[in-house]
Amino acid sequence: MIAGSAGGHGERDVMWARIGVLLAAILVSLVITGAGQVSSAASGPEDPRAARAVAVLTGIEDGPIHDAVPEDFADVMGYRPEIVNRPDGAAHVVKPTGDCSTPFGATRYDFQRVCRTHDYGYDLLRYASKRDGELGPWARVAVDDLLGEDLRRRCEQVDGGAACRAVATAGEGIIKANSWRQGQGIPGREDAGPYVASGVLIAAAVVGPPVIGRLRRRAANAPFIAVGKQVAG
Repeated sequence: MIAGSAGGHGERDVMWARIGVLLAAILVSLVITGAGQVSSAASGPEDPRAARAVAVLTGIEDGPIHDAVPEDFADVMGYRPEIVNRPDGAAHVVKPTGDCSTPFGATRYDFQRVCRTHDYGYDLLRYASKRDGELGPWARVAVDDLLGEDLRRRCEQVDGGAACRAVATAGEGIIKANSWRQGQGIPGREDAGPYVASGVLIAAAVVGPPVIGRLRRRAANAPFIAVGKQVAG
């Protein structure tokens, strides 16, 4: 009973230690990125074409995928979006020149299509603003939620495991923190460096402790393994 109780306390201590490391990483990331410096979104009538496009793109409303592209989008934004199919056959709209705006690019898990869809979603918000019909906070929230769903789906497709899920969770969290900081309004152009740094911190906080724990256990067992080999020899 005593041994079991001690083991339970030890596991809880490890759990709370990991939670503490993760919370500390998130706090540091918020400081690095300046989250909390909110800029309010404009109020007024929303552009109906942009609103419909975002709703279809993100799955809020049903409709043919072509409804996710306003007819005059290319005239206003200077490029024509492309419709591509995911590995599961579902159609998505992407920005052809979009990318994952970090020094690491699309990562080993190939998030390129996910990033291009997110870039297009943000351009829909800019399109609405250029037509003097800026969309409400719901639109940016929906586009960011779609990013999170697509990232997790991609991890499942490539069987990326815990490491992929950690990267996806960190990426989604960073994007959403920035959207909150910008008041869920029109996406601003900013230096991606601070967000990459914060993402690395959060991902390390998620993945690091288990890896360190395994290395420590191996190091602790090494003398016993060596003795066993000598005895066997």
